[in-house]
Amino acid sequence: MAQVPRAGRGAGPAVHFNHTLLQRARLELDLTQEQVAASIGVDVRTYRRYESGAVNDPRLGFSVRSPSRRRILERLSAELGIAEAELLAGEAGGAPAEEPAAAQVEAAAPQAGAPAWRPLHAHTLQRARHFVGRGDVLERLAAWADASPPEPRVVALLGVGGAGKTAIAERFLQGLGDAPRPGGVLVWSFYDDPRTEAFLDQAAAYFAQGEGAAPSAPAAPGEQLARLRGALGQGPPHLLVLDGLEAVQAEGGAGRAHGELHDALLRRLLCAIAAGLGGARALVTSRFELADLAAWADGGLAAIRPASLSPDDAASLMRRWGIRSGDGALRALFERTGGHALSVAVVGSYVGAFLGGDAGRLDAAQLAEAERDDVLARRLSSVLSAYARALPPGERDLLARLSVFPGGAGEPALLQLIRAGGEIAGAMAGWGAAELARGLARLERLGLVFPARQGELCYSTHPFVRQHFKALLAVPPDRVHAAGSAAPPPRLDEAPRRPPRERGALDAHEAVILELLGAGRAAEALDIYELGLGGFAHLGLRLGDMARGARILRAFAGGDDPRGVPASLPARVRASLAYEAGLYAGALGDLAFACACHEAHNEAAEALADPAPLATGLRTLAYTQRLRGDLTAARRLVERSSEIAERAADRAHAVRAQALLGAVLHDLGEVDAAGERFARLRAMGDAPIARRGLWASEHDLALGRRAEAREATERNIAACRRRGWEGHVAHGHTLLGLALLGGEESDESEERDGGRGDGRDVAAAEAHLAEARRWASATGEVEVALRCHELAARIALAAGRLDEGERQAGEGMHVAGTCGFGPFRARLAVVAARCALGRGAGGAAAAAALADAAVAWAGEDAWAKADALHWAGVAAARAGDAPRGRELLAGAAALRARLRHPGAGASRAALSRLG
Repeated sequence: MAQVPRAGRGAGPAVHFNHTLLQRARLELDLTQEQVAASIGVDVRTYRRYESGAVNDPRLGFSVRSPSRRRILERLSAELGIAEAELLAGEAGGAPAEEPAAAQVEAAAPQAGAPAWRPLHAHTLQRARHFVGRGDVLERLAAWADASPPEPRVVALLGVGGAGKTAIAERFLQGLGDAPRPGGVLVWSFYDDPRTEAFLDQAAAYFAQGEGAAPSAPAAPGEQLARLRGALGQGPPHLLVLDGLEAVQAEGGAGRAHGELHDALLRRLLCAIAAGLGGARALVTSRFELADLAAWADGGLAAIRPASLSPDDAASLMRRWGIRSGDGALRALFERTGGHALSVAVVGSYVGAFLGGDAGRLDAAQLAEAERDDVLARRLSSVLSAYARALPPGERDLLARLSVFPGGAGEPALLQLIRAGGEIAGAMAGWGAAELARGLARLERLGLVFPARQGELCYSTHPFVRQHFKALLAVPPDRVHAAGSAAPPPRLDEAPRRPPRERGALDAHEAVILELLGAGRAAEALDIYELGLGGFAHLGLRLGDMARGARILRAFAGGDDPRGVPASLPARVRASLAYEAGLYAGALGDLAFACACHEAHNEAAEALADPAPLATGLRTLAYTQRLRGDLTAARRLVERSSEIAERAADRAHAVRAQALLGAVLHDLGEVDAAGERFARLRAMGDAPIARRGLWASEHDLALGRRAEAREATERNIAACRRRGWEGHVAHGHTLLGLALLGGEESDESEERDGGRGDGRDVAAAEAHLAEARRWASATGEVEVALRCHELAARIALAAGRLDEGERQAGEGMHVAGTCGFGPFRARLAVVAARCALGRGAGGAAAAAALADAAVAWAGEDAWAKADALHWAGVAAARAGDAPRGRELLAGAAALRARLRHPGAGASRAALSRLG
């Protein structure tokens, strides 16, 4: 693993609390200090420190990193009608006040003229009420945060739940402070909001607007990652702090590896940061290894595994919680907790609050019994059980109901629960706002809850605590959640009915689906998905909201195994949901999981009386395997699909299978067999539209029949547009763009100038690229995005814009490599090699490395391999390795001749010149 450096940081500006504005607002409202203090839930002495300005440190200013201070600011703002921003003012200073000097160092000031970035805490990380130790880890993180360039780019705090990962991250952020910095800091908790598209939206808006850009509308699904990567790649030392990554990672099992990220966009972002993206760096916390970043384990990724607390640190922590026992008793407690940070804290809090600080009164036998069964979870559970018995009924029921809301709940939602009365309110029945505030404050003092969001009176709790107390509910969690939701559930009985497009409405539908699934009401959840949200046809094809669709269907399956859809649903429905899960995954570029979903669908479809679902499933799986480059598997699958369709005399499925088989045979280099399949389609009277026509045009274009390919594709685009098939339209535009750039294969001077030539209609090709990008931007569909990268790189190459060509090819190669699109990766590497060759002798070595890689990545794709061999040979010869150049060009000439490749003559000519 890469090592995280150690170093210090310099001082920077801070903020101060505007106490004169507070006093003026109170006097204008004719309120006493006592009245204001009571309204915000603090004693009058605390309030007077704010109004007098005593909270401002003369040197360090006013820190707002403390959850209690943030809560006071929020309540002052709400009660007095003052914007929080007005209560804070910039002032020269240093790091935030009240921070531990030993483990923390002050935030770096921006350089003169550099833009100033203030951190954005989209979520508030849980702060350890009493923090001990960890100085070594914090020093390493402090140095890493300011290193330029950072090495490694991604640091992962890894460990079991409750090991203190979030507390360390939060303490590290305290050290950074809220003062302006040379780069942005975005804090996101996947515990609070596991929606990756929401994270990408927030991150893109923050980092892009920080550059001085005007506020913009939320990005379309296909633009989110591109906008964020563009902003991060500008160079500033931006930092992302991502807490609770395991919430969006797989636990391992059918379809996914342990620690694999569910969302392909998040995977691509972290891979890009690990590989080097401007000055960006990321700190993540997780219970799981970052399986997707394994390739950077020796450079771009470092794992820090916080050790258990030492005996001295554990004793110090328990004393801070109020345990007054001697060293021997503390040592015995340490041995029973194993130094597990959360266990030590909960034991300390419990003994200090309910046992008078006497460790001897703790039921040691109970802890010992738990220790024999499960070293961490059961031991902690036993203490939480004791806590549940000791808490007053109202506070216990408050904590249980708060645990229903993973992202936290605000006081208005909790008051709504109380007003519902009965079993929904439980022992809180009859409480008012004052009782609720006191209950929350007491639970916060005990370390059981914490403020969850900035700008809102919202509370959450640790996942371990949440899981334990949620199990104590005597009412179904979905009823509690529904009672606390301000928005009414979506209705399906309104007419006319159209699936929603607005994000708020989509969020509401998704929330209800999750509640229904949690309550075991899968059939009702299915109605909302299919009728309310319109299934893949609306979510995927129209909105391009692939991440949401994938997340919903993962919830139906109860995890990462697409076979886990509830058995209460009909077999055909279970098969259909697995199939749509594969469509979402494939569009997101998660090809391995898409294959797993389609395999699950096909297993279910085997048992159905209707052969059509199986024929469809086999063909779709073949299509996905073709994208991966496993052409042998694709051929086998599509041939079986064809057999099933022909036995059933199903002409529609038969022609689709024949078209895909033609495309696969073309890729394998069986050119005549592929031509026969496309001719058979015409003989069957099939109209060459959609993918069937596009694959036939790709075959024509590869063979140099550009006029025929263009004419057929133009007709195909018109037909698809009439039917609303915009994805096929986009694919067609990329083909037209490539056709306009064709011709370099037959130009024997291509190896001398990198493949650039005159007379190509670059402007028209760019117009087609713009048309194709509309769909890629709207949906994020990876296959179309890769086609756009390839066309954009080819356009730049033809126009002599070599830097742009290399950039487009490089970005496409990263996406293709991360997502497993082998043939696309090979084709893009060839374009990158041609751009490098265009620079002259200085680019030959880089071109040779790229083309050699393309040969390997091409796999079974004969056309990609033929071009890779040709350009690898040209590059080798340019680099001075004539023997290797001859060998590679001989292979290219032979393969291109077999394929009837238009560039076969160029390969022979290049070989001839080498002698």
